[in-house]
Amino acid sequence: MEWYIVLSILVVSLSFFLFLGLPVAFSLGFLSIICALVFWPGTTGLYGVALAGYGHMGNYTLVCVPLFILMAQLVMHSRMGTDSYEVADRFLRRLPGGLGMTSAVFGAIFGAVCGASTAGTATVGLLSLPEMIKREYQAGMSGAIVAFSGALSILIPPSVILILYGTLANESIGALFAGGIIPGILMTVLALAYIFIRVLIDPDVAPRDDVRFTWKEKFASLSKVWSLLTVIFILLFTIYTGVATPTEASAIACLAVFIIAFVKKTLDVKTTRKALLHTVKTTAMIGWIIIGATSFGYVIIYSGCAAELTDFVVSLPLPTTAVVMILMLGFLIMGMFLDPAAIVMMTTPIILPILTALEIDTLWFGILMAVNMCAGNISPPMGLNLYIVKGLVPDKIKLAELFKAAVPFIILDIVTIGLIMIFPEIVTWLPSLIV
Repeated sequence: MEWYIVLSILVVSLSFFLFLGLPVAFSLGFLSIICALVFWPGTTGLYGVALAGYGHMGNYTLVCVPLFILMAQLVMHSRMGTDSYEVADRFLRRLPGGLGMTSAVFGAIFGAVCGASTAGTATVGLLSLPEMIKREYQAGMSGAIVAFSGALSILIPPSVILILYGTLANESIGALFAGGIIPGILMTVLALAYIFIRVLIDPDVAPRDDVRFTWKEKFASLSKVWSLLTVIFILLFTIYTGVATPTEASAIACLAVFIIAFVKKTLDVKTTRKALLHTVKTTAMIGWIIIGATSFGYVIIYSGCAAELTDFVVSLPLPTTAVVMILMLGFLIMGMFLDPAAIVMMTTPIILPILTALEIDTLWFGILMAVNMCAGNISPPMGLNLYIVKGLVPDKIKLAELFKAAVPFIILDIVTIGLIMIFPEIVTWLPSLIV
């Protein structure tokens, strides 16, 4: 059977399982088992599939995934996030769309200790949505800002998505983290500019209030944000000075959050238990996706589809840029329906040989993919962040309004992808300084 027929059957079968509502991890795992029995009769294929999934889960680098998730949970359940949001609000409140801009800035700051888009969206939304609705901000616009701000956690280190990509692509996690900083800042600045201009054109989108803070009050409030800034500093300093690996730094930063929250008396047994339970659930979900995706990758590679697909793509009379653009379009479409972690785990084993054959920088491409995942998380009809926002205030925001308001932010993500493709140094410059 020709390789493209085999690959088509695999893609259609996977899509069928997903549309039936079967979880991504089990769709991948079940399909891998079936393929193992078909391609390699007997127990050989089943043994290979099991070994592939088990072997990847033994990767030491993945230890930092539950630690970063726990760190984000501890920050979310203590007052660190609330204090940081209040400080940003004091400085940006009087600007056009000031509260929306506050949400975007806080999303970027919280992303530096979060790593997971869902936690980022929930935290930003819980803090800002009630206040924006109270001040009569346009509901769809408010929700879209929160969804975009939460998605920044996918790109701004420490990003769980970049960790997963790095382990599969054999790319330095520290270098990927460094590569995501400038694009993350760029996306935040573009969002601030859009909110500012949009509100100037249509002030009814975000009415201003009369509350003012003096510069003395603004600077005095900075004392509230020391704890979160300390954690961010510890995390980045330990990684980029070589004091610790990203995995070790995740443990150090997690311990720092726990100690600070304990000293400030913002963490009790109940909230700690809640944070631990959520960490276990999220880590288990990611773990099963890794097992399923790695097993599926094994099938793709050893069935010969990956090699044949690579040869086919390389032989096409297309420039490398065109190939990257096609891949980006594919990721954007997949992001409308699937979770970013699932997309990264499913596609990386397939596209990695293509990237290698075309001599495409895997670090640069990984950041492009992460920006694309940010767009996917706010893309209708299945953008996860949009539904999280809807769930936070179910009676205040209509999905149709939310979908419509999200489109300009998706365009901002696409603009960022375009800028990174035109100016690769946006991604590669900072990693080059630390390598």
